[in-house]
Amino acid sequence: MRFESSLVTNLKLNKMSKIIKGQVNVDMSVYTEFSKDMGFFSIYADVWSVVSETVGVTLNGKQVYDHDITEICEQFRINGKKVKRDGFEELYVKLYGDGAFAKLLMDFEKEVESEYYKTTEYTVGPGIQATYKK
Repeated sequence: MRFESSLVTNLKLNKMSKIIKGQVNVDMSVYTEFSKDMGFFSIYADVWSVVSETVGVTLNGKQVYDHDITEICEQFRINGKKVKRDGFEELYVKLYGDGAFAKLLMDFEKEVESEYYKTTEYTVGPGIQATYKK
């Protein structure tokens, strides 16, 4: 196969062109702690999220951020002392029945998620604000 000389020249010129930097988007890993006193015991949540600037979007003059809660890890304490999750789950199920522990976790995670969006330092978009305002 034979190339025309103008094609070879263009290839050489393209190879020497400058790289142009485009848009930069910064994601931040955010760790937040929450706790709830349930009387006999307390639940603590470690919340990890990724927060990224929503480019070109503001709300009341503040930059808006996208939030992605990637993980919520619960810990339990009885009388202020940390207890093993398996042991706490076994005790809770014996006291309140099958499915009670899963319901406890689901309800707590919903509360934590709601509180996260209400209290984050990084402005949340109006759609999420409306969802978690209740």
